[in-house]
Amino acid sequence: MRLPRLRTGGFQAAILTAFGLLLIVSCRKTIENRSVEKPVVESLKPAAQSLLWATASSASEGRSGESGFLLLDRGDQALAWRTRLADVAESSIDAQYFLWKDDDAGKVMMQRLIAAANRGVRVRVLVDDSMTESNPRYLATFGAHPNVAVRLYKPFGPKGKSLVMRWLDYASDLKILNRRMHNKLFVVDGSYAIVGGRNIGNEYFEYIGSFCFRCRDLMAVGPVVDSTAAGFDQYWNSDWTVPIEDVISSVPNSEESRKSWDELAEFAVEEAHYPKGFFDLPADFLTAWNSVKQQLFWGNARLLIDAVPPSQGQPEDRLGFDQTGKTLLKIMSQSVSEVYIQSAYLILLEGGMDALRSAELRGVKVVLSTNSMASDNHLSAFVGYRKQRKEMIETGAELFEMRPDDRSEESLFSPELLKKYDTKFGLHAKTMVFDGRHTFVGSFNVDPRSVNLNTEMGLLVDSRELAAAVAASIKNDVAPGNSWQLEMTADGEINWVTRRDGKIAEDLTVEPMTSAAQRAAADLLMVVPDKSQL
Repeated sequence: MRLPRLRTGGFQAAILTAFGLLLIVSCRKTIENRSVEKPVVESLKPAAQSLLWATASSASEGRSGESGFLLLDRGDQALAWRTRLADVAESSIDAQYFLWKDDDAGKVMMQRLIAAANRGVRVRVLVDDSMTESNPRYLATFGAHPNVAVRLYKPFGPKGKSLVMRWLDYASDLKILNRRMHNKLFVVDGSYAIVGGRNIGNEYFEYIGSFCFRCRDLMAVGPVVDSTAAGFDQYWNSDWTVPIEDVISSVPNSEESRKSWDELAEFAVEEAHYPKGFFDLPADFLTAWNSVKQQLFWGNARLLIDAVPPSQGQPEDRLGFDQTGKTLLKIMSQSVSEVYIQSAYLILLEGGMDALRSAELRGVKVVLSTNSMASDNHLSAFVGYRKQRKEMIETGAELFEMRPDDRSEESLFSPELLKKYDTKFGLHAKTMVFDGRHTFVGSFNVDPRSVNLNTEMGLLVDSRELAAAVAASIKNDVAPGNSWQLEMTADGEINWVTRRDGKIAEDLTVEPMTSAAQRAAADLLMVVPDKSQL
């Protein structure tokens, strides 16, 4: 087919403009690729006799170096504990996240941190400068507050630029900028820490909306909290972080900031801006803590955290700083009875597939839980997994995919709300249980991006009680009505099966609850050549 003729002048102008933009981008260095002067700041030690220090110390008495953990399995409680801790903070709050969205949850959390800063609490916020929601102009609402500092990880140019220019900035330093900080951490007064899979955004805390995530965190007290504080400092003071005032054109002045803070304070008192169930929990920290401190799971624990990538120009050995993935693969290879792996994105490198085959030879039961095409929010990542499903099943692993109409999730909301928002549920948890003893909860997905590109972190806990609780939670997630089990027929085709009372109640041969257009788009994406980017 002959293409329509282009007007020569316009075509030449477009080419010259594009060439000029690329030349500018190729000759410049993005902010994170040059040295940025900033003070080295370290975590504050717990203040003796502070409320959080006293309650954490009292709970830890006689525990011989063990740490205690509260399983935050639901979004309302996960947000509630973050806000409760912020409300009683006396010395410091350190928050590190991949995303901090400009939505209800993001504003509620920002308001709590500003309120703490108004009481004299030192607040540090570290957010990855991803291409999605971590908008420096929004985060600058922290503004001119003397007790708040915000830094961005690997920013790639001011976000006041047009979207085209931001993409050009990103493309010009793809090798550097594609390596993102995926860590998720909240540390208060050096005494309590929350680690897990949740970013700061509505869908991670089960707000009703068009999309809602199933996720999981652990709140920790005890010796492991010292490690989380050190881990935060490792990133906060790295060469890759840049103070927000070096990224945006101007930080709001004190008058503008006070106006924003007042608006946030008004916003935060409205019950409509919180997830369902939030106000069913005790608002007072001490009341809430006394109601759960006997429910803590105790065990020896350590923080798995990737080392900060080396600066540009230094030799890079990924295996030198992929502490999270290496450790989890080692534990998997030593398992003897059963392994539960729940990962929003499940794309195995050769070592991972070998670990599944080896587990089968050792007689280890392996349960894999991930998203279906209908529940996945990243089709390209799903396609990487789709290519491997048959091979996973052939290793003997039990493979489950989450339903977008997960019954346990739907039970949190009224039919009227589900219908109003046409809500779809998806899996975002990154959790593993090994041999009914070791539990991992963190940010690490079992995929090439977590292994090769992102930095990750999580808590690894040696506790049979915690392992049993988390395994039970995963078993519920893969139960009939919440997930489909994938089975392979004699002729090598995949079926999506639901069993009840040992009998097949549903047996589907096509990707469930998807449209022909979705399946066609997935078929086209099957040609994606580089799964390390997924």
